[in-house]
Amino acid sequence: MVVQTVDEQMKQEMRPKIHQIKGYIQTIYLVEYTDKLLLLDSGCRCDVPVVQRFIEYDLDRSMLDLKLVVVTHAHPDHSGGAQYYQDLYQIPLASSKRLNLLYLGLSGRVTHLVDIVLTYYVASKKQAGWKNVAFPRHIDVDYVLAEGDRLPMFPDWQVLETPGHTLADLSIYHTESSTAYVADCIIGTKKWLSRPYPIHSPEQYRKSLGRFIELGIQNFLLAHYGEHKIPSAEIQTLIDGAPEKPRKHLGTLRAKLEKRLGV
Repeated sequence: MVVQTVDEQMKQEMRPKIHQIKGYIQTIYLVEYTDKLLLLDSGCRCDVPVVQRFIEYDLDRSMLDLKLVVVTHAHPDHSGGAQYYQDLYQIPLASSKRLNLLYLGLSGRVTHLVDIVLTYYVASKKQAGWKNVAFPRHIDVDYVLAEGDRLPMFPDWQVLETPGHTLADLSIYHTESSTAYVADCIIGTKKWLSRPYPIHSPEQYRKSLGRFIELGIQNFLLAHYGEHKIPSAEIQTLIDGAPEKPRKHLGTLRAKLEKRLGV
């Protein structure tokens, strides 16, 4: 029989409960404490009422209990609902200082549009139907997060800067349980793991995956899809197979066009 000490029992009771909510094209993670809630990425714009219903009906709690929404990077299924939480419910947002760089300028406008189209492409593959995923290119951040920071109001979660997929990716690490929400740094299903698309910086991406190995993280919360225990050897395989050159929208579109034209 395993006997827990009082301290161990108290720690177990204080550990948050992590809920997985089915979003439009991704898994949304809501972290529940007795006195507060934390949302790891906002999901798409159309996911905001889904999260609201889960909080109010499944958990029988108030939206006032949601104290913080963390945005790991600027893509429709991660930042698309962020501004709506802030505008509708006055819930503060936390993210990297580089969050808004992805959609700046003319190329940013094109990237923003392509990302919305890709969201619908994934939705069609999942037979998720059509929903409104339009979202602003700029998000007003209340808390700027950087490497090593503890989340405001949630000091048991540590910020890791893990760029590569974009230039502003964050991972959120719960050190006590060796659990990290890594957003799109790793893409998974029940049968396989893979690298994300796009990859803006292969070098940074490899370093980011290497940090997961160095930290000895055991449990990975993936936006696509679910929680996985990933051995270091599998992460090293992803590192070894990472592309040498960036894989971005404009470059991919140009390559396909040249191939079609026989250039």
